[in-house]
Amino acid sequence: IWSSHLGCAPEELQRAGTTLVPRARLTGTGAIHIAHLRAHAFVEIDPALETELTGLLNRRGDEANLTAAVIMDSLPAERVRTSDRGFIFHLEADRLNVRAPAAPISMRALTGADQPALQSLFGRCEADEVDDACVEVGHEVACGCFVGERMVACGSGYRRHGFMDLGVLTDPAFRGRRLAPAIVSDMARRATDLAAVCMYRCDQTNTASRRVAEVVGFTRCFITETVTLAPA
Repeated sequence: IWSSHLGCAPEELQRAGTTLVPRARLTGTGAIHIAHLRAHAFVEIDPALETELTGLLNRRGDEANLTAAVIMDSLPAERVRTSDRGFIFHLEADRLNVRAPAAPISMRALTGADQPALQSLFGRCEADEVDDACVEVGHEVACGCFVGERMVACGSGYRRHGFMDLGVLTDPAFRGRRLAPAIVSDMARRATDLAAVCMYRCDQTNTASRRVAEVVGFTRCFITETVTLAPA
């Protein structure tokens, strides 16, 4: 699915080198999204960066793989606004390990009426955690764990690149109770019922999030890097 989404033939995965994919939706962002699939690098970019990055690759040769390190070593430091590295996991339906929260915590699908409880949970978490989770009650799949009326964990999923992209967020006071695997497995079950293939993303340094994916049955498929550049 990913090779089709990026406009390449599967055999390209076996060859070193880089495929640049300008995306209109990234116009004006300065974004460079790198997916390392087997031997090849596929790079979605702000179209304004195409000439600059093509020149950089030409100087390095046909079999050069673009990486965040190559970009940052080749450009002035002040051009680099952000840089991060992560993993992408996918789930085969027959590998799903369904989990459930322990009493007295209950779990159910979310509706619009749960928005105040979600906002309250956001307020108990760090802002970057909320941003990374990208949870919304209106997403195609959404569920939460509750103690009475208090939402103590939640997750949701939306269609991204042909996959159901899942995110999860847990109240700091309830971490370590295995709520995230319960949430993710429930969303994955719901997504499978919708004939969707699940995707789970996390930062490379977030070992707890990686463990959630592994416990639920996800398989790590590839490494991603994102660099955001200021205009030249």
